[in-house]
Amino acid sequence: MIDESGKPIRGSVPFTIPMRWRLDRSGAPGDAPLIVCLHGQWMTEDLFALLLQKLRSLPYNFLTPRAPYPAQLPGKKKVGASWYPYDGSRRRFLRELAITEKAILDLLASAEKEASLEPSARVILGFSQGGYTGSFVALRHSDLFDGLIVSGARVKLEVLGDEVRLAAKKGMRALICHGREDRAVPVEAAESSAAGLRAAGIETDLEYFPGGHAIGKDQISVIRNWLADRWPPPDRPGRA
Repeated sequence: MIDESGKPIRGSVPFTIPMRWRLDRSGAPGDAPLIVCLHGQWMTEDLFALLLQKLRSLPYNFLTPRAPYPAQLPGKKKVGASWYPYDGSRRRFLRELAITEKAILDLLASAEKEASLEPSARVILGFSQGGYTGSFVALRHSDLFDGLIVSGARVKLEVLGDEVRLAAKKGMRALICHGREDRAVPVEAAESSAAGLRAAGIETDLEYFPGGHAIGKDQISVIRNWLADRWPPPDRPGRA
């Protein structure tokens, strides 16, 4: 359609992209801690669940969504998924991230209802793009989340402000994991993230690993122990 000047008339209508998810229960009861696992760009929920399978020795529930946007791997025919479109614009990044945030929260509520979960604690674990997304969501919703694990990403503290201080008051705990040879996200990004979280009052551990932009078995082992120390499985008395 064109107007009388001959210029195109543009508009938009809402369009909902379904988000797939999987829940791995590991024999855990409905009130066990829930770990929300957000994969990296170009990955899928099944691939990420495979990478994290050693975590499932813990009697927790693991919810792994697939990011909503299809994303083709550079130079390959294989298609994975992305949490948000990114073109370098900070304004668009925050706008798109807010849309993804709502989708994740809606998915969380739906999955918990469908699986009859009433978690004693919720922790977001995000790798790479999932780490950017997960830290944004967890720190902005410390009424829902008790912990945050970020691997191969930076916490965008400059856009969070008061949310980080509120999360600290509510007892948020954080673990930052990073490869010393990571060329995608410099190690300084992990260090500044940890420093900023600590300055706000959040209990934060920073762990370095050999290798680059990946989440491997050494990280999984550290993450597993970190979780178990703070939200002990039922056969371990007390809570750190």
